Amino acid sequence: MRNRETSTQILREEHRLIESTILAFTSIIRDLAAGTPPDRHRVWELAQSFKTYVQRCHHSKEDFLLSMVRARGGSSTEYPFRTFYEEHHHIQSLLSDLAKGSHEYLEAFPGAPESLVHSLRNVVDFYPGHMWKAEHLLFPLADELLSETDQGVLVQQFDWIESIVGAEIIGELRAIVAEFRPEPTRAA
Repeated sequence: MRNRETSTQILREEHRLIESTILAFTSIIRDLAAGTPPDRHRVWELAQSFKTYVQRCHHSKEDFLLSMVRARGGSSTEYPFRTFYEEHHHIQSLLSDLAKGSHEYLEAFPGAPESLVHSLRNVVDFYPGHMWKAEHLLFPLADELLSETDQGVLVQQFDWIESIVGAEIIGELRAIVAEFRPEPTRAA
């Protein structure tokens, strides 16, 4: 495609946001271990925002891409897309645990920091492998198989998803992540 954003470019950018969130989660784990607990409400907001973003926005878009690639003959034993669907199902339970752990932390339940750390670690451990598969298997195959028209249809579907979920969820997640992981200042 010329001068138009493709579906894989959009998803790659979303992966950068997920990576930043994972780094924020790692900072929270480190702060809890150091005995300097972060603000309970902001941790809860970060967990809720991430859960909403992943479930309603990012994975919905990846599922549309997977469907289009499969429709164009991209699924085979060499590219087992079933694992993406299985991983999307698995992350649902991880995100539910994260929501529960962050709620317990917010309400200061006994053992809440341990529950939160456990759920954060599970999410932190899951995502690098999932994103590697997408970056190195799914996205290159999609770029090879999908026509400019296919890409245009996917971008429209992605826009529709954002209109339903609300594009503000992305900005909200970025803002909260920045509180935990501020952008490094660059030397002039």
